[in-house]
Amino acid sequence: MSARFYFALAMLLLAVPARAGQGDTAGQPHATPGDAGMTIPADLAWLTLFTDKIKKNAQGCWEAELPDGIAMVYVPAGDFLMGAPREEAGWEEGEGPVHRVYVKGILIGKHEVTRGVWRTVMGGGAMRSEERDLPQGDVSYDDIQKFLLALKKKSGLAFRLPTEAEWEKCCRGGSSGPDYGPSINEIAWNARNSGDKPHRVGSKRPNGFGLFDMLGNVWEWCSDWYSASYYYESPYLNPTGPGKGSRRVQRGGGFRHSGNYLRCAHRNDQYPAISKPQYGYGFRLVLEQGIQ
Repeated sequence: MSARFYFALAMLLLAVPARAGQGDTAGQPHATPGDAGMTIPADLAWLTLFTDKIKKNAQGCWEAELPDGIAMVYVPAGDFLMGAPREEAGWEEGEGPVHRVYVKGILIGKHEVTRGVWRTVMGGGAMRSEERDLPQGDVSYDDIQKFLLALKKKSGLAFRLPTEAEWEKCCRGGSSGPDYGPSINEIAWNARNSGDKPHRVGSKRPNGFGLFDMLGNVWEWCSDWYSASYYYESPYLNPTGPGKGSRRVQRGGGFRHSGNYLRCAHRNDQYPAISKPQYGYGFRLVLEQGIQ
């Protein structure tokens, strides 16, 4: 049977009402066992069709290891203050006003997509073992759309780029400051410690959700069109950016940047067809529930 059949069957079983007295409701833990006997929340139970490697990380968030070396972390729904106040060091036009945004729960990549994952999906020649865990840092927004289609065909799962709001919430990891760590060198590969090159993903300290390299290493493409004035009109609920534009959002800074670029609220933008290996344009994945 196909993965699509098993997914539909699982959704049907999850939709069956609980017997009287059970008190089962959507979002409550499901009986599917997770790591070390823990139970998986009902809204993540569908993941068991694709992996049995689901556990809570050190930060208390659920994470899943999928085939091809892709690890995803579940960041629950909730709101946060997006953007930076004018008094934040390094503030730039377009980072304000600070506004409250609600973002739905998402599964987002624990790491930036690596060269090994890219090569597994897209093909290509052999690479040295030490290259496999480096971030894929020479891709345009348009290149990524081709990768997402190929990954969907290979895995049966619908991946996408994060929205800018999703990215910032995930980057902050519960922090309201400019970054999420005790010092930028402890959490990010940047101009002061990178030796002018990208480094193995996950080799710096994670944030409060257990996500690595949200700042530094390579820039990360988001799905939104860029507008410097968008925050003045952004909706509260799951904003997805302007309806049109010429440049797409990038976030997080890279191994050749420091200071103002390595802040949770910093916004960059670039034409979607452009990739610049010297600056490292990369990305991380978001996994949509179900098969599309």
